[in-house]
Amino acid sequence: MKDQTPDMSLDLLNLPFLTESTPAKPARPSLIPASAGAHLARPLGTTPSPTDSAELPGLSRPLTAVPEPAPQAEQSAPTRPSNTTELTGFWSIVDVLRAKAVDWHAEETADRIDLPESELHAMGWRHIDRAIIEQMRENVQTGGRDAAWTAEEQAALRQATFDAMFRLGRFQALVDEPGVENIHMIGSDHVWVEKTGGSMERRPPVFETDEQMMAELQFLAANAGEESRPFSAAHPDLDMDLMGSVRLAATARPVSTRPTAVFRIHRLVNITLEQLVDNGTLSPLAAEFLTALVQAGKTIVISGFGGDGKTTLMRALAEKIGPLEQIVTIEKERELHLDRLDSRLVPPIELQARPGSGERAADGSTIGEYTLTMAMEKALRLNSARILVGEVRGSEIGAMISAMQTGAGTYCTVHAYSGEEAVRRLVGLGMNEFSETYMARQLGYHIDVVVQMRKVPQPDGSVKRKIISISEVLPGDTDKGISVADLFRMGPGDENAVPVAPPVDNRLRNDLERTGFDLLRLAGGAR
Repeated sequence: MKDQTPDMSLDLLNLPFLTESTPAKPARPSLIPASAGAHLARPLGTTPSPTDSAELPGLSRPLTAVPEPAPQAEQSAPTRPSNTTELTGFWSIVDVLRAKAVDWHAEETADRIDLPESELHAMGWRHIDRAIIEQMRENVQTGGRDAAWTAEEQAALRQATFDAMFRLGRFQALVDEPGVENIHMIGSDHVWVEKTGGSMERRPPVFETDEQMMAELQFLAANAGEESRPFSAAHPDLDMDLMGSVRLAATARPVSTRPTAVFRIHRLVNITLEQLVDNGTLSPLAAEFLTALVQAGKTIVISGFGGDGKTTLMRALAEKIGPLEQIVTIEKERELHLDRLDSRLVPPIELQARPGSGERAADGSTIGEYTLTMAMEKALRLNSARILVGEVRGSEIGAMISAMQTGAGTYCTVHAYSGEEAVRRLVGLGMNEFSETYMARQLGYHIDVVVQMRKVPQPDGSVKRKIISISEVLPGDTDKGISVADLFRMGPGDENAVPVAPPVDNRLRNDLERTGFDLLRLAGGAR
């Protein structure tokens, strides 16, 4: 979509009071820092979505002309930022503009609740414009011609101030960079991005000091509304969802020697199994089989390590759930965002754990704490047709078994290398509360399949996320009490996991056949 937003820049250099003949001077360095130049050089008013870079129209009014300054005694122009001070100069101005705009924004919205995001943003643009007008007036009055910002600088400052108010501030440039999946910042001077395909590339710093980086992280943590969280030396561990598409994991001193932040960017939110087939994640037959599992209400565990694509696959599976079925999601930090799936009619109920504060009580809880176990128990009372757990981490496994026993299709993810290891890990997570025999038998009866994800190296040195196996889980006759058998497996030379055998469990077979899936397609290695 072509940007229709009018040019809001102020051509101060052509105002009548600045057109007197003056000696030519060397061009000063641009105020825009190199680390943010590409991001902040967008047309005025253009704010791309973190997931699809779509423009948001109608966000601002044109700026009005700056009043002619009052006569004043001649004075020297202020020192302009040089290449070595560009970060300080540019972002210091953004801080000033943000402070003014935030105050005006707070005053205007104080008695107006439940305003839509589009209106909040439109109001924000107006307050930013006002702040720029006032600051430009001061610049011209005190510094004359040399203090005027160019149109490009005005655009960059305007966009950066909006990002500082409503998005991720200095981090936004990296988030908006196409192809970036993860951002790693170890202190202010080590900035790396992981691109699609697995390559790591270094980027220029966006902070001069660790203190600046820490302050920006604290601003993000403290300005998330009801989801705000503390982040300081007293609370040096931070995990949170940002903007519904970015997961932040950060640490501070003393648990790490320097402030550290990793941003994971979820670009595939409204995703389908068909799109994953096109991406090469799985074969068409595997996609049909998983669709049949979803339609049959089966319980599915998605296994893999960080960044293997577990959350993306869970979204694609959820897209196959009936649009009128009530889904409840349970996550430590919201990442699934199933409300963005085009197929949903009944919105999902999204439950999120929340850390408490203060000293721990005798039972280990803290004031205001909401645990994954509490969320799981609540999900059972919310008339849920499906329960999706972002990641099973501990004691909530007991409540999850209760959900499986109700017969509702339950999905979860777990960190493990193989289907068998995933099941053994789930058994281990429940052993603080139950015996190993009980856990193994319950999981053997109530988990239907494990889908194993992995990053697979490609000939060109890149990696691709693949489903390398789909395995049936069965109650075992051995002392382990549980067994895992591959239904699909990717072997050497295979592009995707291929069928190796149909399911053994009669109930699973019957439920799949009721959906219309032909089990003969899994026999004899059909593809």
